[in-house]
Amino acid sequence: MRQLVASFVVIGCFASQSAALQSSTRAGAASPAIRACSLLTREVVTQVTPYDKVAFDLVMRIPPEEDSVGSSGSTCTYGGITMQVDPFAPAVFEKQRGKDWVPIAGVGDTAYFFDRRARWAELYVRVGERVLTIQMDIPTGRTAASVQPNVVALARAILPKLR
Repeated sequence: MRQLVASFVVIGCFASQSAALQSSTRAGAASPAIRACSLLTREVVTQVTPYDKVAFDLVMRIPPEEDSVGSSGSTCTYGGITMQVDPFAPAVFEKQRGKDWVPIAGVGDTAYFFDRRARWAELYVRVGERVLTIQMDIPTGRTAASVQPNVVALARAILPKLR
């Protein structure tokens, strides 16, 4: 449920400007749609999870869920992670980033990390004309900063498939 609410919040924040900017930004860059769940596989999630083995085994019992988002993007929720591919245009991402977003060097063309009220860690990445967002649950007793390496590792595993 939290991932669904997070997805709607992200989409709502950017929706007002996204429609106008997407048509102008994407017109020349007809990138084929990539389904998020084709990238967020069990193998990838197993490598980046911040959960211990017992908790992870419980989380992984829930099958992945995929939905369309934006004009050509998708979102996948699996293993305590919600990942969106192309939920909005890159220009919207650059225009709307908050002051509390921490820049992350070496991840995509532009990447920002932030803590969503100590409940989940979030990473926004722009690579070319694509946008990748990752929301990762923070296990009990941990902090967003402690799972930041996990979120960044996931982005680095996914980005080559978006180019």
